[in-house]
Amino acid sequence: MEEILNVEYLDNLLREKNKHTVGNAVDVLPFLTNKRSKVKENLQGVVGEYIRGICEVDFKKEKKKEQSLEEILNDEHYIVQQIINKVEFEDENSGDDFKRFLHTFLFKDNDEINPIHPYLLNYIPTEKKYKNEIEKFGQFLKDVFARDNQVLKNLFNQKDHDDILTELILNNIEPLQENKVEQSSPQYELMLPNLRNLYQEDMIFLSNHKEYFLQSFELLTHFYMTTYICQMIMKFEGYEKANYEAPSPLYFALEWESMSKRRKPADELVGFKFIKGKADNLFVHINSLSYLSHNQLNEPYSSGEFPVINYKELYEKVKQEGKEHTLLKDLNNWIKNYCEWKNINLEKMPETVSEAYSTMNYCLRRGMSTTVYKRYGENFMDLIKKRFIKPRGSLGHILNINHEMLLLLTAISVKDNRIPLNQLFEEFAKRGVMFDRYSKKEIIALFDSLNILDKKSDSGDAQYVKPIL
Repeated sequence: MEEILNVEYLDNLLREKNKHTVGNAVDVLPFLTNKRSKVKENLQGVVGEYIRGICEVDFKKEKKKEQSLEEILNDEHYIVQQIINKVEFEDENSGDDFKRFLHTFLFKDNDEINPIHPYLLNYIPTEKKYKNEIEKFGQFLKDVFARDNQVLKNLFNQKDHDDILTELILNNIEPLQENKVEQSSPQYELMLPNLRNLYQEDMIFLSNHKEYFLQSFELLTHFYMTTYICQMIMKFEGYEKANYEAPSPLYFALEWESMSKRRKPADELVGFKFIKGKADNLFVHINSLSYLSHNQLNEPYSSGEFPVINYKELYEKVKQEGKEHTLLKDLNNWIKNYCEWKNINLEKMPETVSEAYSTMNYCLRRGMSTTVYKRYGENFMDLIKKRFIKPRGSLGHILNINHEMLLLLTAISVKDNRIPLNQLFEEFAKRGVMFDRYSKKEIIALFDSLNILDKKSDSGDAQYVKPIL
């Protein structure tokens, strides 16, 4: 019997495990379902894991006799002490003064590492009790945004410096250990390659402006992770009709402007309300796509695991083969088996592939623990609360861009040559950020006050935005 979807395998998988599992498909996102995430409080730790993953290195702290392993892992003075131990001082007071200076130089007020050089990002520690979750997010960022990019690896692996103090620190810090892991397939599937390409392009551009790059690297990475997942939600909700070649419209508001319910950022279809309302579906969609990826038209990785393909990609492959009816039959068989397993009453079976997609999700949502899929969505909401949403009274939360983020977006969009103002807003949109006409007026006024607008004529018809770095 001709078959596209591996229905028997999927049916056995669910019944034998007696739980929802993605089978041989790779992961899509690193969020937890069994507890609330701690990533929002440990973003710098995620950065450390991410950079060490890119550079394929690790660092081990030597245990002192008088310290427990837990104390070593949480000792913010560890890097400072490494350097002090390798420098000779005339007297003890000089050593103590230099130690205090180094601590101020290398650490922020909250004891997070102050990355004075890209290489030092490798030394950001991971809090032991959250290590498993932080490692998942570091691996996710590597697989989705930086996998096999040699330029990024070189950026964080080199020790080039331009001052004596940085030379002293880099030459005396404990060397990193090689941690090369042979990986025949990614642990996390890249779903939106266009955003990955933009991220790499923006990172490489910013690396030419060292000080600004070190200040904004974490923010840029957090932003791209946020917009990537927001766009995934919007694409998944579009099923086979979604356009994966360009970001879906999603409107942000400026932190300092007033807001009303008639504004685009407060809209239920193109603002945060849509993302919030559909976040609970994220876990359901990922399970659906993982099951759908077990099909005869999907070539597995050399590891035997299947790439996760989206609804549209599968539909177009099947359509090209002229096998829509076969896929519909397979989907209906899966739905029937699942409903029997979970005791779900379905009034009628779907009659098209499009209907089968949504019916599959409906059944999965009915058959899953509400706590599980809600917590998955809540963990995403927690991730973006820190920087990218803002409460607006009766309007609820709105997607938010502050001054710092706006200038960073402008810097990476304009790069080294001035561009027309309209093109700037197009560059924002390519990165998943749209502004309505009211926000655009605010941005123009701000840029005018910062003297980064260049008017070609007195009429003001042609306006350009100048590079800001």
